[in-house]
Amino acid sequence: MNDSVHKSKRPLVVGFATWTAGNTCAVLLDESGFWTVLCGILVLGGLLLLSLYIWLPIRLDYRGLILLVVLFCIAALYWHWNDQRNISQLPTLLQSTSSSMIEQPTQAEGEIAGTIEMDGDRVTFPLVLYRLHPSSKASSTNPSSTIELHKHETVWVQLKLAAEKELTTAAQWRRGDRIQLHGTWKEAGGARNFGAFDYKEYLRLSHIHWMIDVKGASALRLSDIQLSQWSSIQSRILRWNDDTRERLGLQVQRIFQPLDSGYMEGLLIGLTDDIDAETFASFSRLGLTHILAISGLHVAIYAGLLLWMLRAMRLTKETACYIVMLLLPIYVLLTGASPSAIRAGLMGMIGLYLAGRGQLKDGLHILCAVGWGMLLYEPYYLLNISFQLSFIVTAGLIIYVPLFMPLLSRLPFKLASALSVTIVAQLISFPLTIYYFNQFSLLSFVANFVLVPVSSILVLPIGTLALAVSYIWFPAGYWLGHAVSWLNSWCFILIDWLDHVPYMLSIWSSPGIVGMLSYYTLLYITLRCFRDIHHWLEQQAMSQYIVRQHSQASKVQPAVQPAVQPAVQPAVQPAVQPAVQPSPLRPLFSKVSVARLFCKRGIHWQIPWLRNRLLIMPVFGSILIIMLNSWYHASPYQSNHEALLQFLDIGQGDSILITTPDQKHILVDGGGTVRFRKPGDEWRERKQPYEVGAKLVVPLLKKRGVHQLDAIISTHWDQDHAGGLLAVADQIPVKQFIFNGTLPDDDKQNKLIQTLLDRHIPMYAASSGLQWKPDPDTTLIFLAPALSTNSTTLTNEKIKFSQSSAILNTNVQKNTQNTHDSITIKPTAHPVASLLPRKEDQNLYSVVFMLDIYGRHFLFTGDANFTEERSILNEWDQVSATNTAHNINTDSMTASLVSTPIDVLKVGHHGSKTSTSPEWLSYWQPQMSVISAGVNNIYGHPKSEVLDRLHDVGSTIFRTDQQGEIQMLIDTNGNMQTRTLLHSPQ
Repeated sequence: MNDSVHKSKRPLVVGFATWTAGNTCAVLLDESGFWTVLCGILVLGGLLLLSLYIWLPIRLDYRGLILLVVLFCIAALYWHWNDQRNISQLPTLLQSTSSSMIEQPTQAEGEIAGTIEMDGDRVTFPLVLYRLHPSSKASSTNPSSTIELHKHETVWVQLKLAAEKELTTAAQWRRGDRIQLHGTWKEAGGARNFGAFDYKEYLRLSHIHWMIDVKGASALRLSDIQLSQWSSIQSRILRWNDDTRERLGLQVQRIFQPLDSGYMEGLLIGLTDDIDAETFASFSRLGLTHILAISGLHVAIYAGLLLWMLRAMRLTKETACYIVMLLLPIYVLLTGASPSAIRAGLMGMIGLYLAGRGQLKDGLHILCAVGWGMLLYEPYYLLNISFQLSFIVTAGLIIYVPLFMPLLSRLPFKLASALSVTIVAQLISFPLTIYYFNQFSLLSFVANFVLVPVSSILVLPIGTLALAVSYIWFPAGYWLGHAVSWLNSWCFILIDWLDHVPYMLSIWSSPGIVGMLSYYTLLYITLRCFRDIHHWLEQQAMSQYIVRQHSQASKVQPAVQPAVQPAVQPAVQPAVQPAVQPSPLRPLFSKVSVARLFCKRGIHWQIPWLRNRLLIMPVFGSILIIMLNSWYHASPYQSNHEALLQFLDIGQGDSILITTPDQKHILVDGGGTVRFRKPGDEWRERKQPYEVGAKLVVPLLKKRGVHQLDAIISTHWDQDHAGGLLAVADQIPVKQFIFNGTLPDDDKQNKLIQTLLDRHIPMYAASSGLQWKPDPDTTLIFLAPALSTNSTTLTNEKIKFSQSSAILNTNVQKNTQNTHDSITIKPTAHPVASLLPRKEDQNLYSVVFMLDIYGRHFLFTGDANFTEERSILNEWDQVSATNTAHNINTDSMTASLVSTPIDVLKVGHHGSKTSTSPEWLSYWQPQMSVISAGVNNIYGHPKSEVLDRLHDVGSTIFRTDQQGEIQMLIDTNGNMQTRTLLHSPQ
């Protein structure tokens, strides 16, 4: 048997793949679980190999297999060894515990170890600790001692400026400054929703375990701590690099137009802080953010320009390669030294070295050598999205482009190459894109094919030239910069147009690791089979071409052949030649293609290896399509015909996602960020302030595979309930918007209303007694507000609803489609001049409704207070009395609402003492209660008297401020399971 079967031609590739697999298994399993799984794999693998040895005549390289197993185990041990060492020494040094350190004062000295980020009144930077001065509260045993940190630890400093004049002081701070500061210990917040971003884990992977909260620039001053010689040199180099990048950024802003100066900063030097937020969002949705990430494309262009310049100076190829190799680290530093830039720089340096020696052959070997070295230096690179995308896409281009090229063999070679690179890059990055960002634009292929060449061939080289020339002769650089800006303006127009093409952005839930590995395997096998079949067709075509040539040549020979053929052919060629010479490379495509082989009988079905490929290719391709379809329709937390209620932890506010048995998604409120700004505090505003809807609610909806919302129910217009709905309506399709029929007395929600109108989303005003059935097993009955509160009397208000917005009036109709008669929503479009009343106290008009799923009852109350609660109880008492007096049989749902205790109560107004009265609880008798409140909120919610009332009725209390997200799963039998992210209810 051929040795290539059991001896790899690429040992470095196999070794790197094994090392990565060992690291990955260590990430997914703890140490004990890893060894349990490994023993199971070894036993099963040993039995399989023994079976192959007995029953099949296959020679295996057992020494190689054992070596791979050992390497796999070493990789896992290396990961666990590094991970166990990544702990904080501060609690031990301070003779305290982690929980008791929080909010304790401290005085620390150290060196600023990174770039200083200033945004409004907030300043953040990493600080390497050298010395601590614990206070008496932090250390009762040694209150006045000074603790020297021989093993330096990095902490994250968050400083809030006290006055606008402190902006000037903070602007003078630089990396490498030795400082002393006063602050309080703080622990980073972890994920509080299932699948949400974990900031605490993010900092831990950067070897940061603690934060110091500092108030005012006056709490920071210079220190006299002494650094080692190497630390001092390193600090000076990095400080020079920061200053150089800052100066380059300012120069970029001078020579390019304001519209694209931030974009050019990202493209040229990797600074993305000044990119327009809308432009960056469009790039992200179209899958173009890799243009702004310094990677192999940027390194290749710069290396190519430098090589061209050096060769033009008559330097030898070897010398030019070595000079560029030495200059690449400087470029990587100037562009921020991200993992993708480091990978590209190291690959470029190795490639240039080998090219100078004439030994450059295998790019995959270079990639694996660089990746292995980076993982040995920092194992946590494995979990870095930049590292993952950079290595996987680069490896994919090396492996898959040769397999994909035959699909485009009819096109000109250059066009086929460009298309292959673009499509393969998209196919390879697709699983990671939807895993991390949960969205994929169907126009991403078009956008990348058009804009990447423009960026790499024109914008980047000319922009670099403009920046360099501006230091020699500014007017010339300014003119070149404006030319690039003009080109960018057209690119931005195209990007904006592509971004607004409807129905092109698809939303995907995050796939699993096994699924992603299966995707790459199926794609490889399918393309490999196609390539092999295509090569066989070309060989057949070549054979036919040779036979035809010999046949045509024999036709011009004399009828009587001489007994002895001359050794030398005559110089004069035959007079008759074929009119058109067929191409020896692709003659068969005019007659037979790969697709036609499936429909034709012939010798190809009698060749075993060819027949196997003809059968495997469509089967594996179909499996790939089925798998993608399952990814798209996946629901991560529920099975078929199960219902799921998800009480999201969005801080001080409400947001509940209801998923019905038929996969209808209803979002009740969207949270919102409440800001308190005094006049004159405009300087405190941040460039991109945290907004709950955009930063939390929308990512969670996408991660859970919510392709569209069948309804948004906005209980009222307060900012902590409706503020986040703007981002939701802007990024996720919404079928209808249900609200309380009023408008707030301010203009804070005007953007939301305008977005709903621009997107032609029907708006319905809910009223007491209305009923909606999203599917046969789910019913919503609205209990409030009363009909009178939804009056559409014309006033002098300015907001008008267009004809396209359907706003529910007070008309109702009987539902004749269901077995039981019930009141249902009847949408009626108001005329253009229709107006809604403005109400100052929105809590009085909260939408209150009962949800029934599989016989389980959930009561949602918004911010309803005592007044609205009494109104609802009085109304239902009157309905019950009227029905009894007239012998009217209400439907089963209405009867259960009036008389049966409910399963879950969403406590009103976050547990405020003005809501959830004793009468209210006595009437509904909730078995469980959910309180949505922020951790350590300034209002003190939930109030102790509300908790006492809930305990008095025997209700089990769930709180988002203590337990994070709360999920309730209901199966088809009405059985309900509850789980929380953090810990069980008390």
